[in-house]
Amino acid sequence: MKNDLDALLRPRSVAVLGASAHPEKMGHVVLKNLSKGRFLLYPVNPKEKEILGLRCYPSISDVPGEVDLAILALPAPASEKGVRECALKGVRVVIVTSSGFGETGPEGSVLEGRLMEAIKGTRTRILGPNTMGVFVPSIGLDSLLIPIERSRRPKKGNIAMVSQSGAVSVAFLEKAEAAGVGISACVGLGNKCDIRENELLDYLSNDGSTKCIALYLESFSDGKRFLDTARNVAKTKPIVVLKSGRTSTGGTAARSHTGALSSSDPVVDGVLRQAGVARAYDEEELLDVAKALTLVDHIQGNRVCVVASAGGFGVIATDYVESKDHGAGLSMARLSSKTTDELKSIVPGFSSVRNPVDLTSGVTNEMYDSVLGVLMDDPGVDCIMMSLEMQPPHITRKLIDVAERRSGSGKTPLVVSAFAGVRTDAILKELAKRKIPAYPSIWRAIRAIRALSDRGRYLRQVE
Repeated sequence: MKNDLDALLRPRSVAVLGASAHPEKMGHVVLKNLSKGRFLLYPVNPKEKEILGLRCYPSISDVPGEVDLAILALPAPASEKGVRECALKGVRVVIVTSSGFGETGPEGSVLEGRLMEAIKGTRTRILGPNTMGVFVPSIGLDSLLIPIERSRRPKKGNIAMVSQSGAVSVAFLEKAEAAGVGISACVGLGNKCDIRENELLDYLSNDGSTKCIALYLESFSDGKRFLDTARNVAKTKPIVVLKSGRTSTGGTAARSHTGALSSSDPVVDGVLRQAGVARAYDEEELLDVAKALTLVDHIQGNRVCVVASAGGFGVIATDYVESKDHGAGLSMARLSSKTTDELKSIVPGFSSVRNPVDLTSGVTNEMYDSVLGVLMDDPGVDCIMMSLEMQPPHITRKLIDVAERRSGSGKTPLVVSAFAGVRTDAILKELAKRKIPAYPSIWRAIRAIRALSDRGRYLRQVE
C-alpha cells in the first residue's frame, strides 16, 4: 500500500482478534459490523471454527496472505500479546480498542508503552488504544463497538471526522445521519500512542472524497506540527476543530479520559486562528460548520442579505448577523438602488425591499424565485440567508426546487433556515440531499455563514 493510513482507511483485508460467536460480546459486534464490507474478513479465535458463516482462524499467523488491518477486541492485558503477534505477521495497522492504558494512570501508561515496544523495528502501526476505531461507509469499514441497530450510521459523503473521544464521534455520526449529511471517514484517535491527528490531517488533505475535515481534540500531540500542517491544508481544504479542556477543570477531566495534556485556551485560539482553522464550541456547531464548509467552502466577504416571509424572523436574523456579543459580528448588506427598484416590481407594495427583505405572508414560490435572482445579481451581497417558512398559504414544497436551482446557479451562495414545525426534519434532509446548507434555526444558519466568511477572509490573506 502507498501509505500506512491506506491500510487503516482503505484496507484490502481485515482481521478481528477476539472475534466471538456470542452476540452480546464486543468481538461479535465488531465482526458483524464489518461483515458486509468490501474487503477480505478474517475472524481470529482459537476456540471457534466458524462465526457468522466465516471460517475462524486459531491465530493471526494462521490467516492466509497479507493482512492490512487488525482489530483487537481483547482486554487490555491481552492486547500486548495481540499486537506482538500482529507485528510478527506483518499487519500494517492494529486498532487497539480496549481501555485501561494511559488514561488510567502510571500502571496503564507502562502497559501503553509496551504496545509501542511491541511494534518497535517493524512496519506495524497502532491506532488507539482506548478507541472506537474507524468508519468508512464507502467500503463498509465499520469497527465501531456499537451495534448498527442502536446507533444509525450516516451515508457516504464528504466530511471526514477525527475524534479523540469515541462517544463524541458516535454522536457526530448519529447527528449527521439524522440531518442527511454524508461522511467520508471517521477515525477515533483514543489515547493516540502512535497514529495521531497531524498524520491523519495530512492524509485526509489528499483524500479526494473528503472536502472538509472536522476534529474533536482534547490535546495536541505536537502543537507546532499541527500549526504547520493545518496552515498548509487549510489553503485548499477547510478544517473545523472542537477543542475541549478549555478550563482548568476541563483539562483535568481530559487527562482522566484519554491521558490528554491540554494546552491553554488562549494559545489554542491563537494557533487555530493563525492556521485558518474554524473553531466550534459544541458538537452541534462542529457538524453545522463542517456541513457549510463542505457545501460552500467560503464566501467573498461578510455582507449578508436576509430574505424572509415573516418580519419577525428578519429582525431576529439581523440581530444575529450584526451583534458581536450575541451574534456573528457580520454586516447586513446595503442593497443597491437598482436592486430595490427591481424588488419593488416583484413584491407587494407593503413589503420591505430593504435588507432584511420581508416578503410577508402573501409570498409565493415564484416571488421567492424572482427575489433571489435579483439579490444574487447585486455585487454588494456576499451571502443570502433565506428563511424558509412553509406556513404561508401560497408556499408549497416546490420552494425547495427554487432554492436548489438558485443555489446551484454559481452566483451568490445561499444558506437556508427552515422553520416548519414537525415537517422541518424532512425539509432539512431534502435540502441536504440537494447540497444546500440548511439549519433548523436562524442562529445556526448565521453561525454557519460566519464560518464561511472567516474562511473567505483567510483565503484572501494567503493568496
